[in-house]
Amino acid sequence: MPRPVAPSLSERYQDATKYTPQSIQGHPGLDFSSQPSAFKDWYQARRVVLAAGPDAPADPEPGALDADRLGRLLYHTYGVTLVREFPGMSMHYRAAPSAGGLYPTELYVAVRDIEGIPDGIFAYDARDHSLVVCWEGDFTADLARYTFDHPAIAKARAVLIGTGIYERSAWRYGDRAYRRVLLDTGHVFGNAVLAAVPDGQRIVPVPYFLDSGIADLLLLDSSAEGALLLAAVLDDPVDSKVLAQQPVRSSIERDAIDPDEGGWIPVLHAAGQLDGEGDSQDVPAPSGHAAPLSEPIPLSSDALAGGRCVHAAIRRRRSTRIFEPGDIPLEAVGRILAHAYPQPDAPDPAARLLPDLLDTYVVASGVRDLDAGVYRYDTDAHTLTLVHRGNARDALHRCCLWQELGRDCSFAVVHTIDLPRAVAALGERVYRTAHLDAGMIGQRLNMAAIRLGYGASGIGGFFDEFLNALLLLAPNHAVAYITTIGAPA
Repeated sequence: MPRPVAPSLSERYQDATKYTPQSIQGHPGLDFSSQPSAFKDWYQARRVVLAAGPDAPADPEPGALDADRLGRLLYHTYGVTLVREFPGMSMHYRAAPSAGGLYPTELYVAVRDIEGIPDGIFAYDARDHSLVVCWEGDFTADLARYTFDHPAIAKARAVLIGTGIYERSAWRYGDRAYRRVLLDTGHVFGNAVLAAVPDGQRIVPVPYFLDSGIADLLLLDSSAEGALLLAAVLDDPVDSKVLAQQPVRSSIERDAIDPDEGGWIPVLHAAGQLDGEGDSQDVPAPSGHAAPLSEPIPLSSDALAGGRCVHAAIRRRRSTRIFEPGDIPLEAVGRILAHAYPQPDAPDPAARLLPDLLDTYVVASGVRDLDAGVYRYDTDAHTLTLVHRGNARDALHRCCLWQELGRDCSFAVVHTIDLPRAVAALGERVYRTAHLDAGMIGQRLNMAAIRLGYGASGIGGFFDEFLNALLLLAPNHAVAYITTIGAPA
């Protein structure tokens, strides 16, 4: 009889950070006096103040990347779009959403051959829309080497680098914060994919890189901050050969000792680091999904308009707090999903990190011309297939920690992954990549809903096992993210 395979570190982390009614009720509360700042303080004297920021009109014109277009891209990726004053503090709202408004992502950019900006690596300081000089010089060769000679890096005159500062989210969410940091960073890069197109650029995400090289380049403290995702900024048109990066396998930590509570994040991040191609593993067959109860239902794929309205939508984006119960048309559901998962030949192709491993479900409670129930979404065929019939408002309300957003939304999009199979295929790195991908897609869903006049709110806090039961999934499937969509109150 074959020996059972020990669970990977990613699987054990997922189990250790699941919410249950007992764990939620036992939360000790928050100490706001110890809340970390959402910004790094940079003391270098040299900065490059960018144009095309908060005081400039959103009026993109397609063309080659220059200082203005880079400034507009950074602003609509992660700039400060609103400042509100509260007693004793100022709240800076950013272009991308963040769980709890904690903004754990830091954004860096490597630049070469852009007039008005010296070659070098910079930190983006959204408070004054400036670039803080970290290192001067052309680092293209280093970045290409660290990304396994990805052709997009060699072609790019700007490369975005996203890192996560764990403490900012862990202050509120504990060990589960790693999930939030990854999703929030996915939001940031999801914005970049959208914001680049009106100015004539394309974003090519690069999720596989030598972590130690990027960390050394940015002088990161690995116990506090980790490099998460890179992206090349390329002028349009883009050769399709540079759009996707071949996955690079990491190791699998099946025998590692579980860290103590509060110590999971740097351990799991380190387990997913790459130093070349990891050992080959036998990949188990998919554990299966619920049997379909209907024929596939085709969806509308009418494209959303491009141009300046994309930037305008990013500037006005705010997470919806209350939905007005009611129905929205099935056509709108199709257009929102099509925007999040456009086909490769679409004029605005989405950047996907794990197209073959991340699964998508739609929980429909208030969609006209669609029976209430749980559907599996086929991203290639752009169809929905019923797997669980019946109104799930109350069940989703409970799954979402009794947040009214789950009860009152018209539909919710849920991303899941068969975690044992994914880890066997790509190693511990897949946990990071899956959540980044879910965050990027979630942001595209968010922006599509807003542009069609609806509201959206991402939910990263949920009862994991309740959701598995609602979606009729085996316990080893990990739920990554929920995006709720409906009519804003």
